[in-house]
Amino acid sequence: MTEKISSASVGVKINEWYRYIRTFSVPDAEILKAEIKRDIQEMEEDQDLLLYYSLMDFRHRIMLEYIAPGDNSSSRPTISELSRNIDSKQARLIGILEYYYNFFRGMYENEKREYISAITYYKQAENKLALVEDEVEKAEFFFKIAEVYYYMKQTYFSMHYAQKALERYREQETYNLRIIQCHTIMAGNWIDANRYEKAVLHLKKALEMAEEEKNKPMIARALYNIGVCYYNQDLYEQAVDNFQKAISIFKEEGFIKSLPQAYFLMTQIQFKQKNKKKAQLFFDEGYEHSNEVGDSIYGLKFEFLKGLYMGDPDNKKIDHCLLHLESKKMYPDVEDMSLDVAKYYHENKCFEMSSLYFLKVEEARKQTQRGDCLYEVEV
Repeated sequence: MTEKISSASVGVKINEWYRYIRTFSVPDAEILKAEIKRDIQEMEEDQDLLLYYSLMDFRHRIMLEYIAPGDNSSSRPTISELSRNIDSKQARLIGILEYYYNFFRGMYENEKREYISAITYYKQAENKLALVEDEVEKAEFFFKIAEVYYYMKQTYFSMHYAQKALERYREQETYNLRIIQCHTIMAGNWIDANRYEKAVLHLKKALEMAEEEKNKPMIARALYNIGVCYYNQDLYEQAVDNFQKAISIFKEEGFIKSLPQAYFLMTQIQFKQKNKKKAQLFFDEGYEHSNEVGDSIYGLKFEFLKGLYMGDPDNKKIDHCLLHLESKKMYPDVEDMSLDVAKYYHENKCFEMSSLYFLKVEEARKQTQRGDCLYEVEV
């Protein structure tokens, strides 16, 4: 009779698998996953270990979705199927497994831009963070929650967690990509605080490190964020120059997930500068890429641009877009887009309509400022 493989030895391999996932080492992660899958067939029975495997398989798929969004061409289960499978086992998740469940589920919700749901899961994971001994894992948690707080414009929450993540990553030797991302989040927060000089310092550091790593997607992301910094200062020529460089690299590397947001800002700039022909070209390409990667939010944002700038303003289309974003609690986006509408009407001396959308700006800003109240986890 063949001796069974111990679940402890398989657990060690799963920990190593997770290390590869965290560092985006896709080939190594795929090879080790296949090896673990074979070992499980010969392993002694251990339901907790099988749950751990299921959670890591879910995390593995989140990594793949980040690198190649929408790629379900393989025979592997989709991320939503894995999510349903884990949800069905939730009652059996206790201790550290409960931490992983909530942390990974928060990442999944974040990828879907369900930010309130993501923060709720992250806060539940934070309640179990004391069970985590690995400092890198703590850094991962702090980084991911800093990321979602940044998206929700909860600037000082985001800065707090990003700094905690950065301090821990700096103690490691193989997490330079995460250090770059921490600098990017901190720069984004300084941009939101209108402290552009501080933002530029972080962005230049991110670009320098990305170039040292020869990581082209990270270089493109740094260039894109430098463009955002210029965009927020109304320095459109410099913004467009950096966006175009970023887009070129994204396309070259097949990193198409980031194309919709770059094209959205390029389109917006051209409309604001009354370059309607150029705007139409960027609109068409950006809208196409939104559909290609299944990015419904940016698809909606392109519809908003169409409703505002292409022909007479279509208030029904504009309000539909704003209401959908409100339903997802994406108040910073509602604020920015309502401001564009208000300014458009003001420039065209439609002061009554302008006032209406300035009120929407004010309401969205209030909702953003009280956003921390939305994330409370029930005790």
